Amino acid sequence: MQRRMLLTLSLLIVLTLSYPVSGVHASSVNYAIDGERVSVSLSLNFFQDAAATPSLNGTFTGLSAENLTLALNESLKRKGEAFSVSSVAGELKSANGWVNSTIQFEIAGASSRKGDLLVVNCSWISFSVSRDLRLGNLSYNRMGATYVKPEFEKYVDYQTTPMNETIDEVIYSSGPDVIAPKAAVDRAEKAVLLDFSDLDEPVEYWKRTFNLVDGSTTFVYNPPPAVDLKMEVSRVDAPPFVARASYSYNATVTVVGFAQAQGNTINTDISAGVDPLLMLAVVLASFVVAVAASSTYRSRRRQFVRRRK
Repeated sequence: MQRRMLLTLSLLIVLTLSYPVSGVHASSVNYAIDGERVSVSLSLNFFQDAAATPSLNGTFTGLSAENLTLALNESLKRKGEAFSVSSVAGELKSANGWVNSTIQFEIAGASSRKGDLLVVNCSWISFSVSRDLRLGNLSYNRMGATYVKPEFEKYVDYQTTPMNETIDEVIYSSGPDVIAPKAAVDRAEKAVLLDFSDLDEPVEYWKRTFNLVDGSTTFVYNPPPAVDLKMEVSRVDAPPFVARASYSYNATVTVVGFAQAQGNTINTDISAGVDPLLMLAVVLASFVVAVAASSTYRSRRRQFVRRRK
């Protein structure tokens, strides 16, 4: 009972000190926690025009689904032996330099019940898949090593003979910063679609919001772009050209109930008895009724005093 009262007070403080958010900016990486079920939904968009990629519109079935499941399991096992992946599904489209992929799967071994608390270990969220995964003839995971690096590498020694006779200048950059050619090639090689290592910020420090309408808690994090590379080539007797590679994502963890995080652990009260949200609703309703009753009483009191006069 004491724990439920403390939780109710915490909810009241949250409502008092913050304003409600009607919606959260759409994220490309979504983790949904409902009881002991943990679901992952990825919507990923990688762009590069350094080299042509095969046009494709397909789904993960058969061998491609098996390989993706194996790769995901390998990457999560590196985060902890208890984690495992199941129910992998999704689709992939490739056209005009864009590779757009949607992937869904379930995570086991991350959520457990300890008394009245649901405890979720989120240390696996920053997982990274290093395998060269393919769908059809498209290498969709190691995009940088397969398509971007070879083109960037061609112009590293543009100042030597005979390339200096046709190439005037090559500028490599990452975001707003000019970088060395070999550094650009190294970053291009490491550009991977299923690399979420930038989500290593503990969930405790993500932006937390409680939604009173659906009774859920969200944690949102926006890391810097994972890939933001550009190569500008100026030629002696031909127009210049530019090659790019870009990929960014943000993340949202949605938890049913009122949740708090410590480090990479999310705790949610799932104790039996009166639901804390119902308790809060009762408190708020009682407050509204009391205010209305007080207002009605004062109004009738003034009317009574006027009749007495």
